[in-house]
Amino acid sequence: MNLSTLQTFITVAEKKNLSLAAQEIHITQPAISKQLGALEAHFGTPLVERKGRGVVLTPAGEVFYRYAREMLDLMHRAERDIRNMSGEIRGRLVIWASTIPGHYILPPIIGLFKKAFPDVRTQLQIGDSKEVIRKLLEETAHLGAVGVLPNNKRVEGIKFFTDELVVIVPPDHPFASLKEVTVSQLAKEPLVWRETGSGTRAVVENLLSQGGVTPDKLNIALEFGSTGAVVTAVEAGAGISVVSKWAVLKEQALHQVVTVKVKDLPMQRDLYLVYHRRKNKSPIVEAFINFALKQNPPV
Repeated sequence: MNLSTLQTFITVAEKKNLSLAAQEIHITQPAISKQLGALEAHFGTPLVERKGRGVVLTPAGEVFYRYAREMLDLMHRAERDIRNMSGEIRGRLVIWASTIPGHYILPPIIGLFKKAFPDVRTQLQIGDSKEVIRKLLEETAHLGAVGVLPNNKRVEGIKFFTDELVVIVPPDHPFASLKEVTVSQLAKEPLVWRETGSGTRAVVENLLSQGGVTPDKLNIALEFGSTGAVVTAVEAGAGISVVSKWAVLKEQALHQVVTVKVKDLPMQRDLYLVYHRRKNKSPIVEAFINFALKQNPPV
């Protein structure tokens, strides 16, 4: 039995699905089945039971899951403490990020971080803010990057970047000739919005509420699961939106969209690096946070 087998079993137990587990740890389903079979042969009893397309743990599997988590946690703590003694920064860093930090802010930072710490293998995954926090709590991510600090006592965060939000409209829209619009003008327009669970949506709606327009007064015409889809829909004339300025730099330069500010309402939001509060940050996570803060000082 090795750490890889422990991680496979833990992932299957948490995903409750062999296909999803295989995607998560990047091995094939037959390889997972082989490892599960070896574990069950070792203990002489079934650990998982297949139900439909999913799997559930047997009572023996529940017991082993608890111990497997403890064993893996102990090994990670030992690895962290030994590397702290040697001052060595090496290993794997898994970061989950929401759309804006994941697509536009973190990639160049990760590139520079790789040059400074060549022995660290960084994996960046993109999801909405809720998924990022879930990955942290499931401990399948070492670090997250989101636009809204979650109301969760198990998660801690530190500001690392300030993002500016702008109204985007098609070039032929009446707002395109204006430098700024009022909140009430914005609320009357058909809006192309991010989906529920998006950090950008939560921040935008909170800011507009501060300006006197609550979410129930917004004319939301379309909802999309990515900022890219929102921008494309605005280009096509489906409505207008509010997005990060970073998301439309190319479209703005090509005159595919026009950006407009909101009058008397600062449209800014902070981006945060978040991590599990109860788990000691590893040297790799500490190194990345410190590096990111130096590359992008909060403004």
